[in-house]
Parts: sequence; structure tokens; C-alpha cells
Amino acid sequence: NRIEKQWYQRRVRVELQMLYKQADTVISHAQAMKASDDRKGMAFPSIKNNLRINLQKLQAEVTEQRKRVATANIKYEAEKSNREAVEKEVKQLRQELINSKISSSVSGR
Repeated sequence: NRIEKQWYQRRVRVELQMLYKQADTVISHAQAMKASDDRKGMAFPSIKNNLRINLQKLQAEVTEQRKRVATANIKYEAEKSNREAVEKEVKQLRQELINSKISSSVSGR
């Protein structure tokens, strides 16, 4: 339904926003570490590598969420087309029923 789609989109949007905030935090932390490393003349490769790994994980999660949204949209469109087809068929059946009632009442006179 449209309401379910909107709910799911909102949920995914919130999750994506959280992931972007996490990614932004990771990036800003990495930049701060790089700046402090440059000032100290030191390098912390394990911290940098951990930040890179975290960033890659977050990017993978964002990609997965985008795939979920695409899948949900495909399912929604399929359900929508099925519903429209069923509604059309119901209208046709009602019209046939009305026509048969009219013809039977006319022939019954």
C-alpha cells in the first residue's frame, strides 16, 4: 500500500541519514587525526586503517539500503499493477452481472 511504502521509505531514509552521520563522523575524526598526526610528526596506521574499514562498512550499508529501497519500489509497483488489474476485472464482472440481470428481467416479463 501507499502508506506502507511511505513508512518504509521514511524508515530507510532515517537509516541512511544515520549512516551518513556516522560516515561524516568517521571522516571528520580521520581528518582530525591526520591533522594531529601532521602536527606531531607521527603516524597511527592502525587508527587510520580502522577508520578506512569503518568507512567502507558504512558505504556498504548505504549501498545495501539503496538496494532495499529499489526492491521495495519494484514490489510496490508490482502490487499496484496487480491491484489495478483486479479492480478492472471486478468492474467487468459487475457490469456483466448487471447486464445479465437486465436481460433476465426483460426476458422474464
